[in-house]
Amino acid sequence: MKGVSECAVLTIALAALAQPVLARTHLNCSTRKVVLISAPTGDTSSSRAEDLGFWVDDETKTLTFLDNTPLTVTRLDRFWISADRDGIFYEFDRRDGTLTYASATTKEGVLTTIVGSGRCEAPPSQMR
Repeated sequence: MKGVSECAVLTIALAALAQPVLARTHLNCSTRKVVLISAPTGDTSSSRAEDLGFWVDDETKTLTFLDNTPLTVTRLDRFWISADRDGIFYEFDRRDGTLTYASATTKEGVLTTIVGSGRCEAPPSQMR
């Protein structure tokens, strides 16, 4: 009888310690995007709201846009996700839901810089 009760206690303790693995988390991000263009003919800038959506898969350590276009992940842990796609670099702080992104390209003497930041939301049970 003693062995059965010890096994039951161990099973309960392990169940309490186990945390479910979230296979896939949806992030909906509202951001402000700024585009700066520096050309020989002059400089321009524009700003607009931009909504971005991502799927985060902690198990496979992947990040994709909602249309399943993959990003190249350079860091994916409890606190940060870092990734890039087409020269745009994304940083997501999982602790406060902040997303920042940036890009800079030069083509034929024209420098284009893109910066953006905002907040991402997921169901509370999915944010870690």
